[in-house]
Amino acid sequence: MVKFLESFQKRDFGLLGLITIVVLTLIVSFLAFKSRDDQWNVWSQNKEIAFFNGSPLLSTADGPYFLDLSKSVKVGMSISSYNERRFFPEYDKEFRDKNNKTELSKPSFIEISLLSISINFFSKLFNGDLLKTANLIIPYTAFLTVLSITLFFIVLGFGFEGTITGLGASLSQSIFVRTSVGRVDTDLLNIGFFYSILTLIFLSIRSNDLKLKIFFISLCGLINFLFTWWYQHPGFIFPFVLTIILLQFLYKTSFKISISQIVLFLIFSGPSYVMRSAHSISSFIGEFLLFSPPETSTKVLKFPDTFQTITELQKLDFFEYFRIVIGEGSEWVGILGILGLIFFLFLNSKKSVVLFSAIIFLLMSVFIGKRFAIYAIPLYWFGFSYLFISIMLFLSKLINLKRLNSNVFRFLISTSTTIFLIIICVTNSLSMCENNLFFNCKPKYIPKPSFSSEITTAFDSLKSNNFDRRSVIVTWWDYGYWLNFFSGLSTVHDGGSQRSPKTYLVANSLTSASIEKSYNTINYIVSSDLETVYRDSKHDYEIFLKKISDSQPINRPVYLFLSRDMIRWWSTITYLGNWDIIKGNEQNKTIFERIDCKPKSQIEMQCGNSTLNVNTGSISNGNQLDKLVITQNGELIRDFDYRNKKGEVSMIIEIIDNKRFFYVVHPKTLESTFTKLYFQGLNDNKFFKLVQDGYPLYRIFEIKK
Repeated sequence: MVKFLESFQKRDFGLLGLITIVVLTLIVSFLAFKSRDDQWNVWSQNKEIAFFNGSPLLSTADGPYFLDLSKSVKVGMSISSYNERRFFPEYDKEFRDKNNKTELSKPSFIEISLLSISINFFSKLFNGDLLKTANLIIPYTAFLTVLSITLFFIVLGFGFEGTITGLGASLSQSIFVRTSVGRVDTDLLNIGFFYSILTLIFLSIRSNDLKLKIFFISLCGLINFLFTWWYQHPGFIFPFVLTIILLQFLYKTSFKISISQIVLFLIFSGPSYVMRSAHSISSFIGEFLLFSPPETSTKVLKFPDTFQTITELQKLDFFEYFRIVIGEGSEWVGILGILGLIFFLFLNSKKSVVLFSAIIFLLMSVFIGKRFAIYAIPLYWFGFSYLFISIMLFLSKLINLKRLNSNVFRFLISTSTTIFLIIICVTNSLSMCENNLFFNCKPKYIPKPSFSSEITTAFDSLKSNNFDRRSVIVTWWDYGYWLNFFSGLSTVHDGGSQRSPKTYLVANSLTSASIEKSYNTINYIVSSDLETVYRDSKHDYEIFLKKISDSQPINRPVYLFLSRDMIRWWSTITYLGNWDIIKGNEQNKTIFERIDCKPKSQIEMQCGNSTLNVNTGSISNGNQLDKLVITQNGELIRDFDYRNKKGEVSMIIEIIDNKRFFYVVHPKTLESTFTKLYFQGLNDNKFFKLVQDGYPLYRIFEIKK
């Protein structure tokens, strides 16, 4: 029993062990760097897909937010003027002045993400190219993250496990995807900051030297200040302070020193951030635990919440969770990791308290949504490596080879086991080279740009093609940041405001069967701030509809941007746009389903295993079409109406040049404003005017006055 406990508790390999751990730490940090650099090299070799005007694109819809802030800092533009373009008309100065609203306060320098400031600072090395700078810092942040995770477990006394944990976490599917090339977001260093702070907390508590205690906790507060500046969510201060208090209690720190440590941590964390932390926590609980909208809701009309459509916040079953978080084929790592973590918590109870905040995120990721898993993934890999190495050490004690010094034998066992597990990490990850070339590697996973160079060109053209600089663009929220960054024009919602009723209204305008209603809804969106929307929605549904129908065009140009991307977003758009705001529940969520069909005769098509008769709309599997339309290069050329037969689905045959594409849609989708304007080109009306035709990729319509 003693041998068993020692194998799971003690890790003392002397100077040689420490040197080996340091070398392995540098190796795994380099492998994390290389995995992202390999992706960058593939992008560089495929510039026709991954670049626009000589600059790399992004693989996230949120990244342009940080780039736009960087551009604002770079050119000396106020952040307030940037926000004016994001939330129209809420933040628009002209609108606020006209309606006698209070002037918005200007954010201070520390209220601008350190990520944006860093991109601007390092862009001097790359001729001011913000997109290139943002992409090129990604491998370095991966290096620093692995270094931070590994250092934490070295300080905890489990260095060999730390090297496996750092690399395994970095290459796990969830973290690897979220920190790949093009993914410019705070996730790049959030995990590194998090574990660096835990490292310094533990060092401060464990140190017997008062000066070192003060130094470590002060440095810890400073790192937390940088973390909050980087992430702009000061709520992390609470779990960190609670971790400090729990460790102080277990390690019997004197009351005077305990108070001093907490005070120093809070001071160096930044008084302004400390003051904002309570609001940050309450907002977090409301949004992610209670799923309440950030704005005030009304009792009469109940708007949908886009958080219900975000996959990262949806609970998964046990094995599906590990498949997505750890990686397909590596689910066993998560299961063994939990087992090993339980052993560690029981056999190293005092040390394990420093993992308190990380364990909270682990529980949240399992029971609330995988979005929170990035802080917990290192725990799975640590539990797995801890269990594996501990068992190997226990077995080595049982073997008891007399020819080798026991410490040397334990060192060799730990080293060889660690190297073996590092190889397992790499070969089972998405960073593994498909072409089996280490120095010219093509990783299994290479993200595609979120928006194509053609869509980016369309946004960029809005700067020059006689578009008034005061113009407002109405489109889906995923485009918001990207459109702001390239066009400099205003939008009504984006990734930071998609939970507002504006998103419902935009979706409703796209799904509406009445072009006139869509026109009125868009006028209502651009002429009403959220306060007005909520005030109008406090009345019954008919009054709310009347407010919308009575809306008049504003004195600015307003455009509707439609694109092919909206086909893949359609299930979300219909979930929100068809929402029953009276009862507050979902109805008619539909998708664009692409199918393969081939002509069988002049009146029949073979679609999968079924035959469709175009004249009657009947399908050999017993189904019946409600309607079928044929479009050519975005114009309606044929219309088959079978409504007397009450079919449950409709069909679009799209001809682009000489290629045919087939879509099965809900009958209401076929009648939607989106389908009429985008696919059928029905813009010859008094509401919408086609001003830029990029079909089959996009179309821009002006809202007529």
